[in-house]
Amino acid sequence: MKIHVLDSIVAQRIAAGEVIERPSSVMRELLDNALDAHSTSIIASVTEGGLEEITVIDNGEGIASEDLPLCCESHATSKVTSFEDLYHLDTMGFRGEALYSIAAVSSITISSRFLQNDAFSITIDNGRKQAVVPGGPSEGTKVTVSGLFKEVPARRQFLKRPSTEATMCKNLLIEKSLAFPDRSFKFYSDGQLKLDLRATDKKQRILDALSTSQNIVPSEMLELFDNAGRFSLYALASSPAIFRSDRSHIKIYVNERPVEEYSLVQAVSYGYGELLPGGSFPYCYLFITVDPTLVDFNIHPTKREVKLRNKAEIHHQVVAMISTQIKRTIPRLVKEREETFQSDLAENLEIPYRAPVQRNSFSQIPAQREKPSDPLWFSKAREVLSQVDTSMQATRTTEQEDIWASQAVENDYTYIGQAFNLFLIAQKGEELFLVDQHAAHERILFDEIRGKKEVQALMIPVEFEVDRDVDNYLGENTDVYLNLGIKLEKSADLFWKLYSIPAMFRDIEQEVVAFIQNHTGDTAEVEKGLYAIVSCHAAIKSGDVLDKITAKAILDKVFAMEDPCCPHGRTFVVRLNKQELSEAVGRT
Repeated sequence: MKIHVLDSIVAQRIAAGEVIERPSSVMRELLDNALDAHSTSIIASVTEGGLEEITVIDNGEGIASEDLPLCCESHATSKVTSFEDLYHLDTMGFRGEALYSIAAVSSITISSRFLQNDAFSITIDNGRKQAVVPGGPSEGTKVTVSGLFKEVPARRQFLKRPSTEATMCKNLLIEKSLAFPDRSFKFYSDGQLKLDLRATDKKQRILDALSTSQNIVPSEMLELFDNAGRFSLYALASSPAIFRSDRSHIKIYVNERPVEEYSLVQAVSYGYGELLPGGSFPYCYLFITVDPTLVDFNIHPTKREVKLRNKAEIHHQVVAMISTQIKRTIPRLVKEREETFQSDLAENLEIPYRAPVQRNSFSQIPAQREKPSDPLWFSKAREVLSQVDTSMQATRTTEQEDIWASQAVENDYTYIGQAFNLFLIAQKGEELFLVDQHAAHERILFDEIRGKKEVQALMIPVEFEVDRDVDNYLGENTDVYLNLGIKLEKSADLFWKLYSIPAMFRDIEQEVVAFIQNHTGDTAEVEKGLYAIVSCHAAIKSGDVLDKITAKAILDKVFAMEDPCCPHGRTFVVRLNKQELSEAVGRT
């Protein structure tokens, strides 16, 4: 087999494939450059989903005419000059590959005015550079990319419909805009304005962005703040009244870059604990500002991955911030207003709505509707119905009520029975209380075992590996675990051995090791986390049938608690009063 050197254009297009995958990839790189130019206004547009044309206009510093020929050269950049600069980055771009890659698979024209000088332009057509010529915008820079993948037709076959590609570009602009709320962004598709985000503060920018696709109650979005050593945290997160069935709205930003870091997404979920129903996830936009010397973005050309030297510390602080600043409440069952929803649905579909006629019996005359006048009514109905879950959740109360303290004064209640082999039902005055038997027993065990410190040596020590930050933490804090009856010793670099554990931890050594590998908290957090693991394993399970004596023993202790929540942080009591039940069946 004979070896030969690839043609420069072929090599350029192969390299471009790692950076430019579709129109949104071009949009990403052009937006990064506009942001790095300190622009305050950015206008982006696409034609035919970006396949025909992509344009980004900014009012930033501009590019000097003598630098225009270098813009699309391989590894030409104004962001870094030495390898060490990669660990002090404060710019979105730095690799010098973006414009070079775009120019290899399209025709790109860069027009710019640098400071108060005359404007100039240059065009590179699929790797073929043309001369710099006078002319361009009155300020800042305008970049136009046309005929993307026109000379690489095989790449076009993997793209989606123009409308879908345009949506991807718009979503990417929204994603970028969240980290820069002090700048304005506009997005046009085929000449129509699709998005207009005015300069504002961070909370309002996120709410503005969410309003384009979600039905969110602003009062249910909470601002969280925290500082710890060489990093700080800010998050806009939903209250327990709002949740989703997926993680798509848990977004992580590190030094203003959107990144894909599952462990930090997981930290957000851990922070909520069991405030949310099983399988549910919050809305959370988390912004981490960390010392650049602790961050490495130079992993992949798309810059979506990140390495954090203090990841475990950040993980711990994210969990702590959310768990302490998101308020837990004892939920009250709230009657949903079906009539309000029906009228809202009718309004969205432009269908005249007639309220239902109430009868004395259980029957009800259905709401009468006229035939929809809009031919697209079915699509609109499906869109509205997709938002029902969020809008209905928002009607749940998050009002903080100090009702438990008064209820715990006296332990007089009537045990009614067990429902679904899961809930213990008790009547206290004119209120019913439903108690999750598993979570309640978890909490009872948790309180009991915290005082027991009987230690048991392991016949065969368990060896395990940890990350660098956890290794450093254990080296300085072995006494945190030793005070809890857990003896650890370092066996090699990044390797530790577990020699003894509390007797109550036997048979769950691997769960204890997994906890140690992922936590770097203070004594209180470590203690709570470990005991939660034990109590969860030993507690009565959902589905267990309880006799009256056992059930009442649990309820006695539950009603004596000041704060009825399980070791994971989930409130396990729901109350329902007589008035609410009467209204539910029409007895007013």
